[in-house]
Amino acid sequence: MSLRALAVASVCTLSLGLGACERRDADGKTDESSAERIAAALDVCAEGRGAFAHNVCQDRELAALDNQVRDALVAESASVSDAGAAMLVENQRRWREAARIACGIVDAEAAPTAEQESCLESEFRARLAQAAEVVQTVGGYTFQRLELVEATPVSAEIASDAGLGDAAPAAVRRDIRFPRIDGPQTPEIQRFNELVAQTPQFGLGDLTNEVVDYTIAYAGPELISVRFDTAADTLGAAHGSTTSKAVNVLMQAGRPLQEADVFQPNSGWQQFLTERAVAAISRQFREDGFIPPARDVQESATKPHLWLIREDGLLLLFPPYSFGAPFVMGGTEVLIPWSDLRPYLNPAAPTPIRPSA
Repeated sequence: MSLRALAVASVCTLSLGLGACERRDADGKTDESSAERIAAALDVCAEGRGAFAHNVCQDRELAALDNQVRDALVAESASVSDAGAAMLVENQRRWREAARIACGIVDAEAAPTAEQESCLESEFRARLAQAAEVVQTVGGYTFQRLELVEATPVSAEIASDAGLGDAAPAAVRRDIRFPRIDGPQTPEIQRFNELVAQTPQFGLGDLTNEVVDYTIAYAGPELISVRFDTAADTLGAAHGSTTSKAVNVLMQAGRPLQEADVFQPNSGWQQFLTERAVAAISRQFREDGFIPPARDVQESATKPHLWLIREDGLLLLFPPYSFGAPFVMGGTEVLIPWSDLRPYLNPAAPTPIRPSA
């Protein structure tokens, strides 16, 4: 047998829904293209997909939308590894199941009513708008969106206990998103993926809709800064809650950013941030006659998990209740350019924080 023949290996993607073996030779060529395999794994009309998938396939409008989502995900998969592609498939499978429950189809084998079909169409259209954004290339990294999407039905008994009656939604939903760097999983990349992974704060039995989304604020060799925005809405509660936070990772050190990584000790940076933030927030709420208490502002402005690192400066995040304002005013944020912070910055701070010469 030739060396080339000996090098032929069978590579099986066993997890997360691709479920097929491919033949790969020493040159990395496969019998079936990655795009073809992923398209097949995402095909809602494929045999064995289940009763709900069959119902979607039988609906011309839903099937067309699902195929458009599939095409978008296949295009996005060209930028990620086989492991990343498997995660795209699993994300879509879980999303489709959650959409079914969210639209009130408790029995997967039941044909959707007209109202449920309308709900599903809205869900599928929203999914299509999101599908082209599941992979981003920022700062030399390939970020893939991971999703924890689930739903549980709200029974008539639960609705009654919550005092909602007929106004109760069909389901309680969880939609948690966070980034994962794809590609070779070096120790630094693995550590980043661990630090930014998000977990549910509520169980589905808590009857709380939970949504978490993110934005990559900055990505470079030394530092990645990610913003997370969270909304939670408990059935029967007077109002929902929202909050924001930042996860800033020093890539080489493999740890979250700390105060000393940004500012020189004993430089007066805490007072400077507080005074700038009090002035900025007072301007923002001038019409309300609101001046934030300096103590409350300093409490938030000096916390690294509320610092978003951007190319143009430090964005201080103030979630609701964090700056002495009532909930009705919501949250706010204050941007301070790096040039204004230069006297206080650590000369060894990572880019883009590090003062220029």
